[in-house]
Amino acid sequence: MRKNVRSLFVFPALLLTLLSGCVATGGGASGGTAMTREQGDAILAELREIRRVLAEPPAPRAKEPEAPRAPTIARVRADGGATLGNASAPITLVEYTDFQCPFCRRFHDRTFAEIRKNYVDTGKVRYVVRDLPLSFHEQAEPSAIGARCAAEQGKYWPLRDALFAAQQELSAAMVRKTVVGLGVDAARYDACVKNPATAAAVQADAEEAIGAGVDGTPGFIIGRQRGAQIEGLMMSGAQPYAAFAARLDAALNAAAVVQGK
Repeated sequence: MRKNVRSLFVFPALLLTLLSGCVATGGGASGGTAMTREQGDAILAELREIRRVLAEPPAPRAKEPEAPRAPTIARVRADGGATLGNASAPITLVEYTDFQCPFCRRFHDRTFAEIRKNYVDTGKVRYVVRDLPLSFHEQAEPSAIGARCAAEQGKYWPLRDALFAAQQELSAAMVRKTVVGLGVDAARYDACVKNPATAAAVQADAEEAIGAGVDGTPGFIIGRQRGAQIEGLMMSGAQPYAAFAARLDAALNAAAVVQGK
């Protein structure tokens, strides 16, 4: 599982830093400090990795909010994932997330609560979360596996809050300690984590996302259930609440017209 996910999502750490706008500028306030041998070796190692990666196909990346673009229709399965809201809601919002992605945390901290309050808790929208762990986030896959095992015992949503709140501390041990603190049965959790089917389910989510055209995290699909599928428009990045509200209102209005209301 671990090898398969990484073969799907390969991207050098230095390029991720540049694309995210978080560029290291050095230690002290005064400039002109000479580069150490260790720093030089680290840069050379990073450049060798970049040269190797450039020969491979492009991969998804954690995404900054971006300017609106032409809507893209996507189709994904209707079942599976951690779910909130009315199962018969006219609209479903599917989120593909990575617990180590800083923009996923930004969406969670700044936007998710408003969507939940105004659309999910009011019965208008069903909310579904699925996994898209990116390979350059080493703790994303273990966190996704742990979250699935927490979900088996009804603790997905409080664990999600806790993991985003402590994103810099993510590790398999930290996830286990957190979820046990939430009251899960530790032996049952450990068995779930070790079960190959759990890792395979994370892999399936990732493959579905790529097949649907999701090219980074967080990625979203807003649409209606049609048989065994959700069909709708894609959104990309940690966009503000107003952008989601506009899309959700448009989708709800379209659904009402189709239903003759």
